[in-house]
Amino acid sequence: MRKTWRFISLIIAIFLATVADAAENKFVNEQYELVPIADGVYSFIAPESDSGVVQSNCTVIIGADSVLVVDTGQFPSLAQRMITDIKKLTPKPVRYIVNTHWHFDHVWGNGAFRDAYPGVAIISTEFTRQMVESEGPKTIANQPAINAQQVADIRKFIAAGKSADGGTLSDNAKRSYTRLADTLEHVNAEFPHTSHTPPTIGFEKELTINLGQREVKILWLGRANTGGDAIVWLPDGKLLLTGDAVVYPAPFAFGSYISEWPATLQKMIDLNPAIVIPGHGPVMHDTTYLKLIAEMCQSLFTQVKAAAAEGAALEAIRKKVTLAEFKQRVDALATTDLIRASGFNSFLYPATDRAYQEATGKLKPESED
Repeated sequence: MRKTWRFISLIIAIFLATVADAAENKFVNEQYELVPIADGVYSFIAPESDSGVVQSNCTVIIGADSVLVVDTGQFPSLAQRMITDIKKLTPKPVRYIVNTHWHFDHVWGNGAFRDAYPGVAIISTEFTRQMVESEGPKTIANQPAINAQQVADIRKFIAAGKSADGGTLSDNAKRSYTRLADTLEHVNAEFPHTSHTPPTIGFEKELTINLGQREVKILWLGRANTGGDAIVWLPDGKLLLTGDAVVYPAPFAFGSYISEWPATLQKMIDLNPAIVIPGHGPVMHDTTYLKLIAEMCQSLFTQVKAAAAEGAALEAIRKKVTLAEFKQRVDALATTDLIRASGFNSFLYPATDRAYQEATGKLKPESED
């Protein structure tokens, strides 16, 4: 599973040790901002993680008869807080949940919603439904021990003043490592309350839900962040919810489809949305950032494919394909965000690997990437 638990060690290796001191005191499973988006639409916007452990944005859409929730996050305690806030917003029942994709920072709140709203329909692409069904139980069972071992390893690095590769840890890096270890310990308490609650309805291309005087379209436009990315489109408000096909200020790329991502984004752009809610990051009011991601993925795949055709190995390609022209643009988006200041590298490293797999015809299944 990319970008949530089992890639924490990669996140450390790529960028965590280079960031400055984190300012947040609350943990990632203790906070969100409830943001009014449009009439009857509210988003629970997750703050940028100060540890590498993430929570997704979640959105509630209220119709005349019922309510639909897009993504439920990964922490049951936070999902329960969202449910409390939803009940303050409306007495109408949550009848539908949409999981935009299978990564567990978007689906592990499903159980809390099912408990609060028995009979709720949980909708995703069929690909996503199958992935949650197959990967969920073993991840819930195994991840607490993995987290505990990572905490022990990190605290050893801090005590020794050395990173995993033997480099000396700066004071800022020690503080960042400490924050990660503290966060992993804190959120491990969520696992006894995390239930395996996969989607109950899978669709292939398009599904329309009528909430009463409000239609919600759930679409699969192609592969991008995963093979089963669903987007949610509200025609009455020209509102687009992208899941992790769009993540700001730099995309997550483990297990992604670099060559296909631009075409999928273009289909979103062609909807001409007035408001875009990404899987992670702030609310957007145009498609400028979507165009940047599309250009970046297209450039990366073109360069990697050409280098691979010449027989270059992956490590040689990493040195050659730096996307310097895009790094400056992406880094500029993160100038007020200390943790994501190195976010471009957290995209480029796995994206190059994935593009190389595609270019050489050796694309791994997402769950193995």
